[in-house]
Amino acid sequence: MVIVRSGSWTLGRSKKAPPYLRECPVKEVESHVHPRRHYGSMFENIEGKVGLIVYVRENRLKQPMGYRVLIEGLEMFCKSKVANKYFKLVETDGDESRGSSAF
Repeated sequence: MVIVRSGSWTLGRSKKAPPYLRECPVKEVESHVHPRRHYGSMFENIEGKVGLIVYVRENRLKQPMGYRVLIEGLEMFCKSKVANKYFKLVETDGDESRGSSAF
């Protein structure tokens, strides 16, 4: 999967340990969102990065609640609601070869 932009928001990875994902405004509109919040100093923009979904957490109805994602060697948790907005799958549907595809 690839991380994409949704409107003027994207995903950011915290610079502190342990790393976590959070919705952040893109750099072009960051100064207009909130005058006291400086997302650039707390979060690294990971738009365009490629990740691997390692684990899917499901509820009793087998619906995804969240994902464990491996991005640049760091494993982080992401809620499914956020993943639906910012994750673009790059696997070809119906292709079980697990080969690389264009993205």
